[in-house]
Amino acid sequence: MGIQNTPSERGEITKQRLEDALQRLIDGNPERTPNDGKLNLSRINKEAGLSSGGIYYYDDFVERARREIDKHKSRMSASSSTKVKVSVDRLRAQRDKERELKERYRSQRDDIKKFCDQVIARNANLEFSLYEALEEIEALQAELNKVKVVEFERGKQS
Repeated sequence: MGIQNTPSERGEITKQRLEDALQRLIDGNPERTPNDGKLNLSRINKEAGLSSGGIYYYDDFVERARREIDKHKSRMSASSSTKVKVSVDRLRAQRDKERELKERYRSQRDDIKKFCDQVIARNANLEFSLYEALEEIEALQAELNKVKVVEFERGKQS
């Protein structure tokens, strides 16, 4: 009888290791596998530390694990669709903000262009006024050179 109890005790210990591994994977706290949210029979087998295919010796556990895997996948797909919706909403908000910024920058650019055009026009007017003033100064200088100015001395000469 002692020989028959040993394998069943070992089997119970292995089954408990599988149960613990399944629970750790569902909770998102694996010890031997990456924490990427994936859940399958192979991952449970690795998390429990069993040799390849060791999980398949426990048919009742495999059936229960498959049900848990299906539940987990449906929860993950529901949460991922929520995440996708949140992500889409976040991207739309970001897109709208970028559009608003682009419009504001375009408006600022147009205002700056108008200001630059006004500055250039004012500068051209000032340059032309300076040119006219210099022409008039030259004309007055030429006229001044034509006229001879004689000095008069005033006062008594002794």
